[in-house]
Amino acid sequence: MHETALTSMDHRKRSAQRPRSVPVHGLLLVDKPEGRTSHDVVDALRRRLGVSKMGHTGTLDPFATGLLVLCLGEATRIAEVLTHTDKRYVFRARLGVETDTLDFTGRVTRVYEGPAVSPERLRNTAAGMVGPQLQQVPRYAAVKVHGRRLYEWARAGKDMETPSRPVEIYALHIQDDTWPEITCRVHCSKGTYVRQLAADLGRRLGCGAHVTALRRTNCGPFSVHDALPLDALERMAHDREWMRHVIPLHAALSHLPALVVTDAAIRNRIRHGQLPKTWLDSQAVVAEGHGGPVRLMGPNNVLLALWWPVAQPGQRRLKVFQSSDSLI
Repeated sequence: MHETALTSMDHRKRSAQRPRSVPVHGLLLVDKPEGRTSHDVVDALRRRLGVSKMGHTGTLDPFATGLLVLCLGEATRIAEVLTHTDKRYVFRARLGVETDTLDFTGRVTRVYEGPAVSPERLRNTAAGMVGPQLQQVPRYAAVKVHGRRLYEWARAGKDMETPSRPVEIYALHIQDDTWPEITCRVHCSKGTYVRQLAADLGRRLGCGAHVTALRRTNCGPFSVHDALPLDALERMAHDREWMRHVIPLHAALSHLPALVVTDAAIRNRIRHGQLPKTWLDSQAVVAEGHGGPVRLMGPNNVLLALWWPVAQPGQRRLKVFQSSDSLI
């Protein structure tokens, strides 16, 4: 058989195996394996599941595992809202050794030769790191400085000044302190670099530290206990069993306050991007000081829009959703 005919047959075979694209709007919770980038996971599932529009709400380092929240369809439009939620991690760190990447994948830059840190000092130091603070962004990070990502500058041997960002550590617990390894649980705000947190802890102790394992357990209201492993989701592709695990839009934002719009005429105006002030004034449950966002809901738990009562300069105050929450 002619080579081009074989190529055409192979193409048709691959196309037949590829699932037809389906309009799905919601969240999918994935337990990311070690060794895969967040982009790798999104790219693999987008093709395997036949979902054309997919993104995630927060990057995990390739060596890290745990909860990756994927947004499908119109849920990609709420990714920014979900990115701002708090996070929880469990991590292991090696005291007494510093690396340039602040984790085990990097080059060792300093080795401590002093005595072991006492458990009491370790716990007191960790307790002193709780609260709002400015955290330096690691040299190996995806943040852009002068048009290039920091890790690109670092790999090129350029020592760039890294920015600092406001973060908050809500809790930092030492679970195990068998010197020189420690295991910790941290509850923190968005934008916190756990690698930097471990390095800062090591510096305060005077011995240095780097992360040897990292697992994200929670993103806002979502838990890794409700997530599916990547390989399990890929196996569900052929019969679309994975669709049963999609969290619809209204449930994805259930942690936000809501207004139920019972008037069909008002719902129609909202769908056209209009928000009648007279109707809003009649809703006593909404405080003017609430920065939002607030869910505007229709019947049957359909998310009509997100509304920001107090918006930042240049920010849209209304984000309208055209799809229903049903999985088609």
